[in-house]
Amino acid sequence: MSPNGPTFGIQVADDGMRWPELLEIFKAAEDCGFESAWTPDHYVTTPDAVLPDPKSDLLDGWLVLGALAQATSRIRLGPLVTGNLFRHPAVLAKMGATLDHISGGRLEFGIGAGWFEFEHTALGLPFPRPGERLRRLEEAIQVVKALWTQDEATFQGEFYTLNAAPAMPKPVQKPWPPIVIGAQGEKVALRIVAQHADHWNTYTSVDRIGKKVQAFEAHCAAVGRDPGEVKRSLMIPAYLWETPEVNAKIQRWTQMVRTTPEQARLWFLMGDKREIQERIDGYVRHGIQLIIIQLDPPSQGVETVREFARRFM
Repeated sequence: MSPNGPTFGIQVADDGMRWPELLEIFKAAEDCGFESAWTPDHYVTTPDAVLPDPKSDLLDGWLVLGALAQATSRIRLGPLVTGNLFRHPAVLAKMGATLDHISGGRLEFGIGAGWFEFEHTALGLPFPRPGERLRRLEEAIQVVKALWTQDEATFQGEFYTLNAAPAMPKPVQKPWPPIVIGAQGEKVALRIVAQHADHWNTYTSVDRIGKKVQAFEAHCAAVGRDPGEVKRSLMIPAYLWETPEVNAKIQRWTQMVRTTPEQARLWFLMGDKREIQERIDGYVRHGIQLIIIQLDPPSQGVETVREFARRFM
């Protein structure tokens, strides 16, 4: 990796989260120099076709992070990203502060508006329309910041209320752990990023990232913020070996995003070393500083972590 190149993180997809394998993967990632380790925050396995398989193993992402905080010492840890509708933001603030202490100040506080309707309705959780979900997200971030910085936090919003709420201890990191907002929507979601985030995470193909970045920077200009203040990261599945299983996934993705197989490949790090490096470079040209590779267990594990580090880090 060149001095101006990106750093790398790792996330394990949520359709095979078994603890022994997860622990091995994340410890190997720390040993190989990955900057950060991320867990999904879901309660039902998310689909890469039309319907999910709710019978797949799925551990709680936040509890996994707490265990990883004790099993690692350097790698930064975060949810990618917390579904805001699962918990009251005051509960999230307490969870985040606790994990920041347990990890010695390594928390990356990822949060998003929520998108997977099935897991909400299956569990009897509300799943309002996108506009309300985004308004709730914006309020939740303000609630968390207030609880992390004020001795007695008071907040009155459309959805959330605090009444001189104490919240101790405060996080280790000051003024707060980096707030990572996962966002794609160019009209509203990226405005929330521009206004409130320390770190923006997205997932899009290399030929579409430029449009997202332009929208984000326009929102920064509108709210009077230097876009350089916000770290930029990308989560992307990585396939170093093209197996029949991987090719089948590309075919499903072609149908989901209604594109050609050639264009579908641009949503993944796949191909030979030159093709993958060109894709990484394409994201970096648009200001992506951290690339978080996503692995699919059980076919991808420690061997993939080490081989990716050997080739690209």
